[in-house]
Order: sequence, then structure tokens, then C-alpha cells
Amino acid sequence: MTIILQWIDLIWLPVMLLVVDKKQRLMVTGMFISCALMMRMQVELMEWTGFTHGFLHLLEWPVQNRAIATYNIFYALYTLLAIFSPYARGSVFLAASITIFFAAMVVSMLVMCL
Repeated sequence: MTIILQWIDLIWLPVMLLVVDKKQRLMVTGMFISCALMMRMQVELMEWTGFTHGFLHLLEWPVQNRAIATYNIFYALYTLLAIFSPYARGSVFLAASITIFFAAMVVSMLVMCL
């Protein structure tokens, strides 16, 4: 069961590639891979420091489950952004992708610290 939970977010990649515009697929793939790697590095950092349930222990979930839930919310928001802006210029869509990446990273770290 733990191996399934560890890689459950990979379901988003084929979903994203099926629903976004053809011009956006490369940026969507890059965004997804970047977020997936960042999530795993954040979880590894939290577990390496010994805080498997966050610094403050306010939530009972392990940090990996919190990170997966947070990033899944951002994946859904990013997919909706991509669906509703199929004609966005490449630079504008890239800027939105970078912004959502950093927002997901910061919010995820805050949630994992709780």
C-alpha cells in the first residue's frame, strides 16, 4: 500500500496530457516533473530531519500524505488553468507555470511543517 501512495500522483501526468492543448504539453510535462521531484525532495528533507509528522505536530498525517494532498490540489488548479487558457502565449503560460510551481512548493512546505 505504501508504494501505491508514494507514486499516486503519477496518475496526473496522463490526465494532464490528455486534456491540455497540444502546444502546452511540453510545459505541462516539465511542470509536473518539477513538482513531483520537488515534493519528493521536501518529504525526504522532512523525514531526514526526523520530523515525520511535522515540526509542530498539529496534524496526524505523515508529511508524505500532506505533500501529496497539497500538490494534488495544485495539479488540479494547474490543469484547470491550462484547460481554460488554451490560446495563451508561450511566455505567459510559462510564467504561470513557474508561479504555480513556487506557490505549490511554499504552501506544501508550510503544510508539512504544521
